[in-house]
Amino acid sequence: MYRYITLILFSSLFSINKDLNETTLLFHLNHTTNDLSIINSEDRIVTNPELNHFFSKNNVYKIEKWIDFASKTDIYNGIDFSRVYRIYFDSKTNDLNNLKSELELLESIDLVEFEYKRRPFYTPNDPRYNNQWYIDEIRSNDAWDIWDIAAGDLPGNRDIILSSVDLGVNWQHPDLVNNLWQNLGEDADGDGRTVEYINGQWVLDPGDLNGIDDDNWDNNMSTFIDDLVGWDVSGSSYGDNNPDVPNNGGWAHGTHVAGLLSATTNNNTGIASTAFNCSVMSVKCTNESEDPSYISNGYEGLLYAAKAGFFSQGFSIVNLSWGGGGYNLFEQEMVSMCANDYNALIFAAAGNENVEEAHYPSSYNDVISVTASGPNNGWNHWATYHETVDLASPGESIESCVNNGNGYSSWAGTSMASPVAASIAGLMKSMHPEWMVEQLHTMIVATANPIIYEVNPENYIQGKLGSGRVDALKAVTTDLFPKIELVDTEIIMDNDEIYVGDTIELITVLYNNDNWGEAKNPEINL
Repeated sequence: MYRYITLILFSSLFSINKDLNETTLLFHLNHTTNDLSIINSEDRIVTNPELNHFFSKNNVYKIEKWIDFASKTDIYNGIDFSRVYRIYFDSKTNDLNNLKSELELLESIDLVEFEYKRRPFYTPNDPRYNNQWYIDEIRSNDAWDIWDIAAGDLPGNRDIILSSVDLGVNWQHPDLVNNLWQNLGEDADGDGRTVEYINGQWVLDPGDLNGIDDDNWDNNMSTFIDDLVGWDVSGSSYGDNNPDVPNNGGWAHGTHVAGLLSATTNNNTGIASTAFNCSVMSVKCTNESEDPSYISNGYEGLLYAAKAGFFSQGFSIVNLSWGGGGYNLFEQEMVSMCANDYNALIFAAAGNENVEEAHYPSSYNDVISVTASGPNNGWNHWATYHETVDLASPGESIESCVNNGNGYSSWAGTSMASPVAASIAGLMKSMHPEWMVEQLHTMIVATANPIIYEVNPENYIQGKLGSGRVDALKAVTTDLFPKIELVDTEIIMDNDEIYVGDTIELITVLYNNDNWGEAKNPEINL
């Protein structure tokens, strides 16, 4: 039944989805088939006879794992991500739907999915005006006042990791380097840092570059060797340890996002971030030989960020300022695994098209979907609106870090709105370190200001911009909601039947989860 429904759904969308990758398919090898042994040489692919026949008949020129470093324990809802593969056809084909159906019939395969292109969502916006106007609008300044900054009590916490899973980050930027996540599990020389300032520039600490995966959190010594500040999942083999980017504007997207996540604040330099003093991790997902208009390995980057954060601090906030149309089950289960098994609070841009449509990854379960608002809570008819949107957040004339000359630029997009919201979550976590993914997700959405619907009363967007515009002060200061469940009821009566005028006693048992707020004077309406 499941495959039939999926096939019909995608058949109806196949011809019109502009984000469809027309040269690839993803498949899941069933659990009774041996792992594939892949040799890509002289245009030959050696795997198993059944697959070889399909590949040769249909001009498949390459096969690779979808998530190169997924381990045998990375399983969610029956999807073993170490057994998900990507195949490449030698040219665009109008028969991709038929090829998918044919592949689904093979005994060694139990699920096949289309793959979709994922794009960053931003538009450079010059000239700039009212630099960082949104800080006041979302009340970050008021939230910071809870801390005694003058006495050295700073908002934020360096143990809280916010990840820019994107095109990479110019991590040497003067407004980023002091808040850079430094993976002390790889601190081979034991000096308490993994970057050094040498000869007038910031570099990876030479004393830590020992060619060994010191923390080895995935029990594979050949994967994340010397990942001192993050990882480039798009590099050769398992990737490489420097998620830096080319010094030009086309590659600045991830740096701009990183500045909004956690630029160093109160340092007499550049811009401020709501998270103030949290750490920012760089995960680079597109190779420098590729087009920076697309995110090539976004879900591989998501898994690295989630697992690195989990094994470092037990939790992380991950921002995905990219996406597109087209649902993919493998992507959904990857997102859910990262959220539920690796404690990743995931934010994603809702898209920059003035349309009401689902957008991925933002429309997946376990993701906080963020659309963009403008000054004075305006919604200016360019960002995506949809029932799956969770929040609105400032996304116009947003100034942040860029690569060129370690400078700054003002951009617009849901790519900006998402990290602005994620930065609030970092501040929330620093105020309430005991809150985890579900609590933070619930509270940032529940405390948003619904004023955006008063300012923008158009009927067609009502309920489609999330619960409201993010509010840092309310998110930080509102007590955690209780989570009450009705676990039992008992009716006590004199007879086996109830008649008019009878008196009965109804006993209810309520349970309030210990990890949530105190329930005071609860009421039950019958």
